[in-house]
Amino acid sequence: AVVSTQSGHYGRGPLNLQLVVLLALLSCTTAFHEPAPPDYKDLVGNARWMVKYTNVSIVSTHSSFMDGYPFAQNKDVADGLYNETLSTGIPIIYDSPMSTLTHDFLKDPRVTFTYSAGFTHYCKEQGIDNDSPTCGKAMLSGLMEKVTDVDEVAWAKYGIFARHPDTKDWPIGHGFTFYKLNIKNIYVIDYFGGATKHLNVTEYLSYKRPSWM
Repeated sequence: AVVSTQSGHYGRGPLNLQLVVLLALLSCTTAFHEPAPPDYKDLVGNARWMVKYTNVSIVSTHSSFMDGYPFAQNKDVADGLYNETLSTGIPIIYDSPMSTLTHDFLKDPRVTFTYSAGFTHYCKEQGIDNDSPTCGKAMLSGLMEKVTDVDEVAWAKYGIFARHPDTKDWPIGHGFTFYKLNIKNIYVIDYFGGATKHLNVTEYLSYKRPSWM
């Protein structure tokens, strides 16, 4: 839009500065808004979409302090940057050996990461309730492993530190380390008719980049 000021000139004056600031803010908002998920028939794509665009996952473990009980905690996750196409589909967290969650999976590495389209903008914007099957869910189960490969550590830093900037300043003395999930099973639901309880892991990891990635 063209702004007219009191001086009679167009594109000058304080209102123009306000417009520039507003447009800059809008552009930032647009840049960090995930694309819509793929069609519900693309189960693998929907699972990859949720892992890519979710910033937080619920990580469930076998409790090390309540024998026989499960334990769950919401954790920062990242699959590359939020506003780019690079993606591996592998859950990564950054945690300290002091944390309860780490105590759990160091004792028993079997965990499940829960992702949901409800953790993105999509379900709210579409007016879809969290419990509706059309608000997709993906549960990735497997074994937690420390990230040791140099390239994988670089990838973990690239995503986690960008999407969760505070993590860069966490105390070095607390031994924070990157961990990844060695995926053994994927449970996913994104529509009516029941969940797929054993999605093919190889197909998931080798998923070809669609238009949204």
